[in-house]
Amino acid sequence: MDELLLILARKKAHVSAVRITTSELGLELGMSQQNASRRLALLENEGKISRSNSGISLTEKGMREAQSLYSELKSAFETGKAALSGTIISGLGEGKYYMSFPEYKKQIKEKLGFEPYEGTLNIRLTPESAVEKARLLKTSEPVRISGFRKGERTFGDLYAYPCTVEKAECAIIIPLRTHHPAEIIEVIAPENLKKLLGKKDGEQVSISL
Repeated sequence: MDELLLILARKKAHVSAVRITTSELGLELGMSQQNASRRLALLENEGKISRSNSGISLTEKGMREAQSLYSELKSAFETGKAALSGTIISGLGEGKYYMSFPEYKKQIKEKLGFEPYEGTLNIRLTPESAVEKARLLKTSEPVRISGFRKGERTFGDLYAYPCTVEKAECAIIIPLRTHHPAEIIEVIAPENLKKLLGKKDGEQVSISL
């Protein structure tokens, strides 16, 4: 992780190219012009910045890393609940299928304190929240819902993270084997969250952990 990415993000290099010399960057980083130049070359080789006659720009890859570093620093100096945000999307019906199994429902009742509604609320997180979610998964201890075997088929473990969605008590549920991309989360609750919240697909929600 390179703090040079944060400096460039602060200068809005992800919005438009920034004109700055390696000498100026060296002063901000507390290093020589030569070291600053080498750091820029390394970041360019890694595809995190691009350089042109217009100046230095942060690439999408570089911005993701800067966001990740920012989230780590923020968590180190702040206390309290983490906040995520995203948009409700349609699911594929998998949540309803898995939440119908008594083997899962019994454990969720015992470990999370509620019997889940047979279905999940699917949320597409913003890019910033997806980075924050990844950090939380690394640093938070999940509630483990053990898998089981049914006939010839094996159903894997689920990891649950208690949370609230618009003040409704619920939990993010992450199957050990999931087909969802990183920005998609599934949320379980005692009742139908869409009806409870009065929300529909395409509307925004906030999640607190």
